Amino acid sequence: MPTGYSLTTIKTIDDADQKLLGVRLAQLCVRLDIPVKDIAKYFGVSRVTVYNWFSGVSVVSDKHQDRMSELIKKLA
Repeated sequence: MPTGYSLTTIKTIDDADQKLLGVRLAQLCVRLDIPVKDIAKYFGVSRVTVYNWFSGVSVVSDKHQDRMSELIKKLA
């Protein structure tokens, strides 16, 4: 299955804490091939921020938690 995500990024997501919202969203984005730039635009943040969420390097701020939870439900 073709994906816009590198194998390194996918491995980083797989190795991250699966309980984190950002990591759960990352799994869906990889599976559904949703580009990081689209997620960044949706939340009004940089692509670096999205990659940090996806890898579990940073947690999703309170400002974005509810919206991300809803997006995860919608995509799942």
